[in-house]
Amino acid sequence: MKGAFVYVDAGKGHYIPAKALSDSFIASGNEAILTELFEDILGTSFWKAFVRKEWRFMLKHPWFEARMDASSDTKKSSDIIRFLTFHKRHIKAFERWYEENRPDFILSTNFIGGVLLPYAVKALKLNIPVYQYCPDVIDSPGSGICDLLTKVYIASEKGKETLIRKGQKPDSVSVCAFPIRRQFISCQKLGKREAREKLSLLDKFTVLCAFGGEGIGSIELLYELSRRNMDYQAVIIGGTSESTEREFEKFSKAYPSAAVFRRGYVDNVEDYIQACDIQIGKGGANSMFEAVYLRRPFIITEILYLYRSYSKYLDTYKIGWTESDVVKQADIIEQYQKDPALQAEVEAAFDKLPVKIDVDAFRDQIIEDTKLFYKAGALS
Repeated sequence: MKGAFVYVDAGKGHYIPAKALSDSFIASGNEAILTELFEDILGTSFWKAFVRKEWRFMLKHPWFEARMDASSDTKKSSDIIRFLTFHKRHIKAFERWYEENRPDFILSTNFIGGVLLPYAVKALKLNIPVYQYCPDVIDSPGSGICDLLTKVYIASEKGKETLIRKGQKPDSVSVCAFPIRRQFISCQKLGKREAREKLSLLDKFTVLCAFGGEGIGSIELLYELSRRNMDYQAVIIGGTSESTEREFEKFSKAYPSAAVFRRGYVDNVEDYIQACDIQIGKGGANSMFEAVYLRRPFIITEILYLYRSYSKYLDTYKIGWTESDVVKQADIIEQYQKDPALQAEVEAAFDKLPVKIDVDAFRDQIIEDTKLFYKAGALS
């Protein structure tokens, strides 16, 4: 079977699940196409650049993001998206792409692909299923609701309920396993001490600070932890902006003995998660569930619009926290370091989380759904 896994170039949140599923298909002897929506399929570099710049702007201005995403979180917004970004020339470009690749199905990991590609398939009268995967696990934009989608996958019952409430047809929504990257499944399972030794870190309470691909983060937490004279080490992974670089220089002068290890972009993030006691960052679903898979609690620092539902979710299942206030973040970390009972409570909570993490199980579900699609077509 040959699948097309489509992402939008607006952060790693859509690329990572597309890549994980693509790798899983290839590993199982099937074929996979990993491709970007706007330029690769629809032939428009303008919208590719626009969406990426908009995403970066939203990350840097979360107050604006909250207002914009709240106002567009409706099914009607999908019509606006198609009006602005989808015209005859894009259907022609899609037709060329389809003729060159001939996939058995198309799966988009971004809601924009989910509301554009089914209409391209309909316009060309193609008999091919179009799926959408909602990467945010417990929520998804209302602007991604589309009656023409063959299936919409989301990795929790809570997410399924949310999609149906927002207008997605109930019989089109399926709960799937969370598609974690294969490197996490196949990685060597290490204890904290072993992981720290492997990474040349100190063997002490470790806070993993994830700055992400755009290097957007604050080091105010390091100041707060250091002012409290906590016995800790901080490990910084991801990019850093020029302004953040200058802040690190100031911090180093203020606290020259602080154990802060800056590792930049890393390919073995699984080792760093295993080395830490607690992870903190803006992180979306991928970062959070990678930490969950390796049984490490996560503090989400910036609560973007869609992630607001995570606050209650984390509060319910006790596997992490959402907190934007630096002092309160430090309070959580200090309490977690000093309280073995809290550590035990979090450890036990991982087993109760109602989300299955298994990219190969999701792959098999897609294959089965695709077989059923063509079988139903043959019988009709």
